Amino acid sequence: MSDEKIHRFAHDAMACTWGIYVVGQDAAYAAYAAQAARAAFDEIDRLDLELSRFIEHSDIARINALGAGQWVQVGIDVIECLEAARQVHADTNGAFDVTAGSFRTPDCGLRIAPSSVLSAAAPTTGPHLLRIDRTHRVVTVLADSIIVDLGAIGKGYAVAQAVAVLRDWSIGAGMVHSGQSTVYAFGSPPGESGWTVPIRNPLNPIASIGEVVLHDRALSGSGTLIHGPHILDPRTGRPASGPPGAWAVCPSAALSDAISTAFMVMSVAEVEEYCRCHTETTAMLWLERTPGVFELVRFGAEVELRTTNSES
Repeated sequence: MSDEKIHRFAHDAMACTWGIYVVGQDAAYAAYAAQAARAAFDEIDRLDLELSRFIEHSDIARINALGAGQWVQVGIDVIECLEAARQVHADTNGAFDVTAGSFRTPDCGLRIAPSSVLSAAAPTTGPHLLRIDRTHRVVTVLADSIIVDLGAIGKGYAVAQAVAVLRDWSIGAGMVHSGQSTVYAFGSPPGESGWTVPIRNPLNPIASIGEVVLHDRALSGSGTLIHGPHILDPRTGRPASGPPGAWAVCPSAALSDAISTAFMVMSVAEVEEYCRCHTETTAMLWLERTPGVFELVRFGAEVELRTTNSES
């Protein structure tokens, strides 16, 4: 696959650098692809203004400002993210929870919260504390001090919406990624069965432990190397104690984003059971088989996967 067949575009949003890859050869198509990519990036920027808890007056910030019994009208994107998050919470027995921000210390630092914080947060976590009215696009909170954070599903959702924009522009084959977290590939480059995406070593950012071929599928990865112990187990309020890296391949980018995060706190048996019940999902875990020796282990749906198992 020659480089001139792939047009690449980049954009900074949601605290990372996004990339769009579009298949095409001549200069006229390159200009058209650039317009399509710009439209997709505009959609990502729009979603950031709605989904970020750190942007004043975003829909999520307005939800987090509510007290028990209060409600606010929000956009359909927030409704869809909250509904998807609620389903993942149920399917993972609570291993994923967008209200777990209540467990964090006020400065959102990457440190273990004291027991007093955990005890105070416990009554203000759980999707049951959010009443969602899709028809009227209204969210009501049922307790004080609820903190909603879509950081583990919002980027995947934005990837999906960006792909939808590209398809509206009749882009037949392309790829959208949100930094290091989620990528969705649709169609295929000429002569290929899909898009080949490397899997980064969760213990060494400049090394790869394999690659997966994606066709109309999303791949999301979660780990602690770059951001430290930022992933909390919603069931305990403590940092994840699972593998150093976990990945999910799903038809939906929002789902793969959320599920890869949940896999970081689920046991191997729980991950295997999830994949047995959700047959379109592939899970990959970087497991330490013997001291210092890791192996990329796959569960669930078959994917075209090439691995290079190695020591850390």
